Amino acid sequence: MGQKNQISLTVKRIGDLLPPADIGGQDFHWSADQPGLAVRVTAGKKAFIWQGRYLGKVVRITIGDWPGKSIGDAEKVARTFQAEIDAGRDPRQLKKDNEAAAVAASERARVEAVTVASAWADYLVDRRAHWGDTHYQDHVKLAQVGGEKRKRGAGETVPGPLASLMKLPLSSLSGDTMERWAAIEGVTRPTRARLAMRCLKAFLRWAADEPNYRSVVAGDQAITKRAKDRLGRAEAKQGSLLKEQLPAWFSAVQGLDNPVIGAYLQTLLLIGSRPGELLALKWSDIDWKWHSLTLRDKDASKGGRDGTRTIPMTPYVESLLSSLPRRNQWVFSSPASANGRLSEANHALERACAVAGVSVTPHDLRRSFVSLSEWLELPSGVIAQIGGHKPSATQERHYKVRPLDLLRLHHERFEAWMLEQAGCPMPVVDGLRLRVVQ
Repeated sequence: MGQKNQISLTVKRIGDLLPPADIGGQDFHWSADQPGLAVRVTAGKKAFIWQGRYLGKVVRITIGDWPGKSIGDAEKVARTFQAEIDAGRDPRQLKKDNEAAAVAASERARVEAVTVASAWADYLVDRRAHWGDTHYQDHVKLAQVGGEKRKRGAGETVPGPLASLMKLPLSSLSGDTMERWAAIEGVTRPTRARLAMRCLKAFLRWAADEPNYRSVVAGDQAITKRAKDRLGRAEAKQGSLLKEQLPAWFSAVQGLDNPVIGAYLQTLLLIGSRPGELLALKWSDIDWKWHSLTLRDKDASKGGRDGTRTIPMTPYVESLLSSLPRRNQWVFSSPASANGRLSEANHALERACAVAGVSVTPHDLRRSFVSLSEWLELPSGVIAQIGGHKPSATQERHYKVRPLDLLRLHHERFEAWMLEQAGCPMPVVDGLRLRVVQ
């Protein structure tokens, strides 16, 4: 196929080529060395093209723009296209196949570049507004790499259960990977690992719905039954204070050297809230006029429709809270904490339990609140509404709406009974002030 305007293609000659005189036109400068190869010049653009005949028809294919595509690379592509013609194949199909392969390779590289850690970070940002602080911090600690100096106490932080997975490509989270992970974590910290697996399962479901990650994961299929079995089953928690243990427990907690922690633990038992809910209580959440507390609930299905629930502030609890220092916005404040808020009371509770000769965790105090209410045969719906449990019956969910004063009737009777069992003075309302009955 003879072409006019043949030149030996060099960088200088291509650079000197002028655009066509006609606006919107194009000129072709054919290679004198490689048949079918040309430089197409338009206004503001130069590109390599190849032209040949396939089945009697002219076939023209763009190779690439200059100078992005070098002369050598263009000549190599032109030879490949000519070889396809000589073999009786359409070079346009070869170009499509090569482009598809390039797209696939790029997608593989993108998928491999998406690590669990990068997607996990996006997950935490996306879900932060929907979680409480404790739940958020749990996710942070589950993935922490460890090796940092502890903020409290000596030594360094340990890697979280998910730390070993964070550097892996997100696409590599397969059933085999999770089973190997579970076999290792299940030996040393099965309880923590079970929490990690539950959080990871929710994360994978989230990723499968996200445009940036849905091509990388297929949901929670990596969480196989074998992986779960290697972590074992969690035993039902039974920790709870007995009625006869109340005197020793109250005495030990009241004897703690930190009155804020002492007030927190007693309040936790007397209102049955989740530990994190009570730690997040602010002074603005207390209504001193109507003697109520507004707690951030776990979610709308567990209590208030707006993510909060309002419960009575009973006399003894009011006496505890009114005696606390107002250092900042937090009711249970701590000058040693970075955010000014008490972060946990586990160690103080352990010390008090050692003195009292009992063994309970902060969440066991919530369980104790429910269990001890059986002594007074209080309505289960009342206890569930105060504690923020999901209603267990259709009637409770849709028909019974207990106002604050009705909750107060039962709650104050329950508090008085517990204080009586513990041998603690019971404060009563005297005008606008509280006094203690000896």
